[in-house]
Amino acid sequence: MPMPISDAAHLLRRAGFGGSTTEIAALAALDRAAAVDRLLNATGLPDTPPAILADATKGDYEKILVLIQDWIQRMATSPSPLQEKMTFFWHGHFVSGYVKTDSISQMYDQIVFYRANALGDFRTLTQGMAIQVAMLRYLDGDSNSKRHPNQNFARELLELFTLGIGNYAESDVIEGARAWSGYNVADDGSAFQFKAANHDTANKTIFGITKNWDGPTEIDEILLGSKQSTMARYIAGKLWSFFAHPNPPAGVVDALAQAFIAGGLQIKSVLRALFLRDEFYATSAKQGLVRTPVELAVAAVRGLKVPTSELDLQWHLSNQGQEPYNPPNVAGWKQNGYWISTSEVAARAAFAAHVLDRANDQRLIPDFTKKALDAAVLGAFDTFAVATPSPTTKAAVTGWLDGVRKATDYFGDPNYDLLFLVLMSPDLVVA
Repeated sequence: MPMPISDAAHLLRRAGFGGSTTEIAALAALDRAAAVDRLLNATGLPDTPPAILADATKGDYEKILVLIQDWIQRMATSPSPLQEKMTFFWHGHFVSGYVKTDSISQMYDQIVFYRANALGDFRTLTQGMAIQVAMLRYLDGDSNSKRHPNQNFARELLELFTLGIGNYAESDVIEGARAWSGYNVADDGSAFQFKAANHDTANKTIFGITKNWDGPTEIDEILLGSKQSTMARYIAGKLWSFFAHPNPPAGVVDALAQAFIAGGLQIKSVLRALFLRDEFYATSAKQGLVRTPVELAVAAVRGLKVPTSELDLQWHLSNQGQEPYNPPNVAGWKQNGYWISTSEVAARAAFAAHVLDRANDQRLIPDFTKKALDAAVLGAFDTFAVATPSPTTKAAVTGWLDGVRKATDYFGDPNYDLLFLVLMSPDLVVA
């Protein structure tokens, strides 16, 4: 049975960054399972390191500027937007940031690793995350030794990355730090290196089990052993919150956790289960998330086709509170209400004007002046992948445009101003 248009539009927004009316119609022609599989199995873009990373004459500021521009461009143009969205999810879950790591290249390598494993095997992702140089530096694993065990990574591995608060003991953190001792960085800073002389080989007790633990063995116990069920529920809950809404309905997390385990901890298996659930298409889910600054930036770039190299993305995204490669702390970015405030709206408006200015400079703004009133309004919304604006919003924008067209003292640019209104509308802000 074909999907309802509203469901197809919702799936494209959440499993990617939205779709035009044409893209929505193409997906709606499929049944739900086929539509989900199409998004899950799309092939993404290859990774090519920007030349600036190897340019010794360029500073970190110039390099991070290019990396942010490239990533937003990639999100806007990738044939697998779900891969990019999941890469950004892991960036906000297994958190590192360039200010603490002090290595732009290693941060780039971490994102490339997350992208390669974004929809793959969760064990491979988690084990690899733990020995990425960016992570080792960010959570001080590079200095963790048996003489001076550092608890930072051991704590966040349990509290934020795999189990959640209340599902481990403080002693597990202390002993986990010993297990991860010696998982350091090579002296030249280029790669992970296990330094046997720094590793504590004595017995340790983690999760009530006493043996000669090391770091990877602890991860396997969490993912494959006694903590698997707790871990699966924790990850399932975070995925539901990211893709649907916070506070999932009773039973949803358990069902998704079971699908995750039954699928051998393949990330695609839990995502497929999530996108197939009826609750995902309920009104509470369709109206349950506020778009982040990154998602809004992608919508603007995707709709207006402004090259990101022409935009001051780092400044504008930082001003809105979501600068890629630089999460605010190890807990990553918050949701919903975090993005709604007077200052946030002002920063969003500044970005909307900025991107429209650049589009105007390059004559990329569509011309709606020759279209009938209703077609012009719907065309403006469709520019930013809003196929069916709410009646209230549509009426307000239509009324404004009708007034502009009848006015004799209006000297603005109706196309520019119409798109600005759409960029600031609730229908674009609520994903």
